[in-house]
Amino acid sequence: MKNILTLIIALATVQIFAQTHEIIKHNGEKLDINFIKIENNLIYYSLPSSTEEKKISKYAVAQLNDKSKNNSQTISEKIYLTKKSDYKKVIILKESETVGLKKSNDLSSFWGKIKGQSRIALLEMGEKRLKENAALKGEPFIVILSNKADDLRAITFTY
Repeated sequence: MKNILTLIIALATVQIFAQTHEIIKHNGEKLDINFIKIENNLIYYSLPSSTEEKKISKYAVAQLNDKSKNNSQTISEKIYLTKKSDYKKVIILKESETVGLKKSNDLSSFWGKIKGQSRIALLEMGEKRLKENAALKGEPFIVILSNKADDLRAITFTY
């Protein structure tokens, strides 16, 4: 009787701690996880051997596979940049949304003020200049550190 009870408890415990999902990153890395949620461009998960909540940028993840249902969900498409005109594909992220992406380069530039141009137009011009520089280097993500006329800086990230 004692052995049967132990076996039932063990089987129930295995189901609780089993890996239910698999993350496939854009760099080819696979990771067995317990999926929690997707929120604010981040995927929250825990490792099978831990209850600690971790997170990764959804832009670093290609697919989320549900092992129990044999479902596969595409999280993000890989971004390929080949020329300066691809700047529209470059994504501006917040620093907190870069978990799982690899820091690449520091960008700096400048833009000249034109008399009578609005502040919003100047900010858009600064973002465009940084995106063009990132596209030239083939790096799909940037975090803008400063968007001022004399101090235009960003950090680029890649897969």
